[in-house]
This record gives sequence, C-alpha cells and structure tokens, in this order.
Amino acid sequence: MQNLGIPPFLPAGPATAPFHSRKTSSPPPPPSPPANNKSPNPARPRRLRRRGTLTLALPAAAMVGGGAGADAGIDRVLWTEAEIAARVSEVAAELAADLRALREPAVVVGVATGAFLFLADLVRRVDAPLAVDLVRAESYGDGTESSGRPRITSDLKVDVAGKHVVVVEDIVDTGNTISCLIAYLEKKGASSISVCTFLDKPARRTANFQLVGDGKFYRGFECPDSFVVGYGMDYAELYRNLPYVGVLKAEMYKKDTSN
Repeated sequence: MQNLGIPPFLPAGPATAPFHSRKTSSPPPPPSPPANNKSPNPARPRRLRRRGTLTLALPAAAMVGGGAGADAGIDRVLWTEAEIAARVSEVAAELAADLRALREPAVVVGVATGAFLFLADLVRRVDAPLAVDLVRAESYGDGTESSGRPRITSDLKVDVAGKHVVVVEDIVDTGNTISCLIAYLEKKGASSISVCTFLDKPARRTANFQLVGDGKFYRGFECPDSFVVGYGMDYAELYRNLPYVGVLKAEMYKKDTSN
C-alpha cells in the first residue's frame, strides 16, 4: 500500500493498551468515629424532647447563684426581667401623663451609676417632650452601708433654672442622697422637683425629704430591707448587668459589716 504521509489512527504499541478516562472517582469518605468516642461539649445545652416540644437543659452554672457567672453570689430573685419591664411601663405611663400637662419640657436627671438602666428604659417609654442629663452622687463607695454624707461628684450640663425636674434614682432608702440632690437642684433654680425611683425602701428611711413645687413621688417597687443588686445596682461595681433584681448573699459582703 502506498504511504501517503498520514500517520496511523492508533499509535504503535500493544493492541491491549488500556484506555484511561479523564473522569476519576473520589476517594471514599473516612469512616465515622464510633458513637462511644464522641465527647459532648459540657458548656453546650442538651436538647430534650418532651411530647414534641424542643426544650434546652441549661448547664448547672447558668442557675441563679451558681458557677462563676455574673450572678454568682445571688441568694434569690426578687423581680424578674419581665416583671421589671411591665412595672417600668406602668410608671412611664403615669409620668408621661403628668409631663404632657406642663407648659415646657421637663428635665429628667438620672443619678449615675445605679439608675442608668432604669433611666434608659423609662425615658424610652415616656411619650412627652423632655431633656435628659446625668448627675453623680456618691454615698456608698464599695460597701453596703450609706456613709450618710452624700456628695455631688459630677455636675449637670443642662440648665434647670425655672424648669420642672424629675430625679430618676435606682433606690431610695435612707433618704440622705435624694435630700442632697433636691437641695442641689433647688440652688440651681428648678421650679419644681419630682422623684422617680425604681425601688423604695421605707424601712431604712432616716431623712425626710420634701418635694419642690408641684413635684410628685413615683416608685416602681417597694423593696424589703435586704441588700439588692442587678438592673443597674451594684456591690463593689459588680452585678449591674443582671437583667433582674436579686438579693445578694450575706457572705459576699461580710467584710463590710463593720463599716
């Protein structure tokens, strides 16, 4: 046969050479570890199914007063987050109705640091024109007993002369701090002064304070004679971030009983 210069169709070599496809198969997945080798994360909630409802079983450290969380040292809860929210809404509605009747916007003065959560939740629910400022009055330090000699350590920026002022406190107990604040605001020319406190502890009252002008007294809850923390209130600057109000265990502050 005449050679026309055209190479043969198949290359030279054995006729039994295998044909390789470009498509390769994936290696089989590694075998799963035995069930008894699985070690669950102890900090992760276990899932429990109960009659078709999925619930979470929290670790023991999440219980009130257990572990090293923010609530370590809490003896019991007095008011839950839901109860606080409901009561704050009620107080805000009462306060808003009174402020809307004023000719000029009121000035709401929060007492730092304990009232910061109550102040924020309160003013967001007050449907009335108002100004907000903060003042710092110190009487406790790092202890559990008021020194009886409160002092103003941070001044106002808003001018309160000729205006109605609402002092927002976390707790009124002896009455010394609120008396000091009322006198301070009177000197600045406030025309009337109301007090709105989250907690009122009348069992500890030693000073009778007088409201100014058409001022009113608003309160969230009457508090028993226990040392309470949470919802902005502290012991040695701790516990402010708790969403509820709880009673602190006595052993947490025994070292301060002689102060």
